[in-house]
Amino acid sequence: MKNEAYLNILEETAERLSIKLGYEDLRKGEVATPGGLFMLRGERRILIHKGLTLQEKIDVLSDILSGLDIESIHLPVEVRDRLERRKNAGN
Repeated sequence: MKNEAYLNILEETAERLSIKLGYEDLRKGEVATPGGLFMLRGERRILIHKGLTLQEKIDVLSDILSGLDIESIHLPVEVRDRLERRKNAGN
């Protein structure tokens, strides 16, 4: 699967989980982060640094989603397997 398609599926997965996803410049000021999951006014949100490469965006979003309950979401086997491997690598 091409990286663009993979990122698209990950973005759709976040949307199906009712998580707002955005790409912003997160390297300003004192905090430099590739991105993360947070709560804002009771809503879950994911922000990812817009200056990352396509692969880095995939890695950040995969790390975040692998820590969430995605069992109820239909995903291609390849995507689910990659998320499961990331989850196991983080343990």
